[in-house]
Amino acid sequence: MLNELKQYLRIDWDEEDSFLSSLLDVAKDYIENATGKQFNEENPKHRLAAFLYCSHQYENRNPVVPQNTKTLEYSLQSLLFQIQWESDV
Repeated sequence: MLNELKQYLRIDWDEEDSFLSSLLDVAKDYIENATGKQFNEENPKHRLAAFLYCSHQYENRNPVVPQNTKTLEYSLQSLLFQIQWESDV
């Protein structure tokens, strides 16, 4: 998943792999806590939610975010609700 995240973020260097791996771990935990569902790397919704979370955290590392993040919040919340209510079958 790390290589896909790097493609999603358009990163072609390896110096931040450790940081990005940590972001993925936190994203998976965040998704599990927010939905009550086990993170599934094979599920496209789970993957996209993780990438959205990581992208936001990667691009907004400053303590104060001057831009409007409501679009991201809506996109991520929408995916989390879908994950939460989708069937496990």
